[in-house]
Amino acid sequence: MAQDMTLLWGSGSPPCWRVMIALEEKDLHGYNHKLLSFEKMEHKSQEVLDINPRGQLPSFKHGDNVVNESYAACFYLESQFKSQGNKLIPDSSAEQALMYQRMFEGLTFYEKLNAVIYYQWFVPEDERHDSALKRNKDALAAELQLWEGYLNSSGPHLAGAPFSLADVTVFPTVATLFRFGLPEEHYPKLAKYYSTLKERPSIKASWPPHWLENPQGQDALKDLPIPASFFTSTTTATNTTPSAASGEESLTMAKDMTLLWGSGSPPCWRVMIALEEKDLQGYNQKLLSFEKMEHKSQEVMDMNPRGQLPSFKHGSNVLNESYAACIYLESQFKSQGNNLIPDCPAEQAMMYQRMFEGLTLNQKMADVIYYNWKVPEGERHDSAVKRNREALNTELKLWEGYLQKVSGSFLAGKSFSLADVTVYPSIAYVFHYGLSEERFPKLAAYYNSLKDRPSIKASWPPTWLENPQGLDLLKDL
Repeated sequence: MAQDMTLLWGSGSPPCWRVMIALEEKDLHGYNHKLLSFEKMEHKSQEVLDINPRGQLPSFKHGDNVVNESYAACFYLESQFKSQGNKLIPDSSAEQALMYQRMFEGLTFYEKLNAVIYYQWFVPEDERHDSALKRNKDALAAELQLWEGYLNSSGPHLAGAPFSLADVTVFPTVATLFRFGLPEEHYPKLAKYYSTLKERPSIKASWPPHWLENPQGQDALKDLPIPASFFTSTTTATNTTPSAASGEESLTMAKDMTLLWGSGSPPCWRVMIALEEKDLQGYNQKLLSFEKMEHKSQEVMDMNPRGQLPSFKHGSNVLNESYAACIYLESQFKSQGNNLIPDCPAEQAMMYQRMFEGLTLNQKMADVIYYNWKVPEGERHDSAVKRNREALNTELKLWEGYLQKVSGSFLAGKSFSLADVTVYPSIAYVFHYGLSEERFPKLAAYYNSLKDRPSIKASWPPTWLENPQGLDLLKDL
């Protein structure tokens, strides 16, 4: 119960707030908690590092199970306390699909918000560019327009009628927007969602204490570009919500599934491994070319308004975020193929933790490999390249340590799980780009041992088969 739980947290941090809302929703009151100060660098204290080697908040422990990634903690709490408090994962396949999709889009939303409000904090002074900040603001404005459209057609909550994990995880980001001065009149649907949910007991009970002490926030977003839709209508927005199946359709066969994908993309590969593991062969698929910009084609945009791959559809349920698709497939086809979520609470906690840490690994890998592609030439700095490479090196050392300590051949122990489905493509990617197997022997052993697993072999990127020798960007890491 809650007395066995410890939460170290910081006020106003959306990741911390997510976990606190989930605890309230599951009626888990009376847990041990300690408010720490980011300003005093208390998140780097030994007390935190003993639970969380990343030195980040939240740091959360239930008995001996450590689940520090906020999304991981929310999934874990819902799984372990299904029958307690409010149900946070809908039964309807359509609402469940929409919930997973919005949850994981919420991570992109949060990332784009941070790139604006914390630009001065994240980027060293001699690497700042007005052009970069403007681009970040434009990207956030475009993201907000998407969410305004989603709320125009989803009902009172992000996944339809029920309050769900989508709201638990995304509401803190929405609240932070308005705290930093987003004009409510420019985004009326987001504003209504915010003002409605701020009175929900779980949100009210976990409201950031320093926001209560100082209700007037900052104004970093007051001059965010006004969306084009504002000049035509402030009550409607483009409906980019994936269509939900009406009623409970019988969605059981792979022939009802369509996957648009790109070779070598870790997000695409995750979905393909999951489909293989669940014995869902024979789905409709189309390989598209990133080089030819086919991911921006109308065919993709009709399924995925972000113009990204993978784009995945099961019947009328659209799940374009790779983690969303993987969790959905395991949920909808529990009894088919291999079980990808362990029953043991300790292994389940470890699985969720490693899964979501995998997103950090993927981001740090991309920051190095795609630096020249993502950053305009006039904004590139050798100091940034060096910092990114050092961050990736530190990240890989963490994973080397995890594999040293794990009791089993897989990331969460003795069972192949969603942690392996989602993280293996990133590990394969770093070796394809020249990472030294000698310097990272545990990662190399893991990579080589899983290469011949049927699901991974069957979905191996065709471009890698044609050209087994990748680039050597990481050979001197």
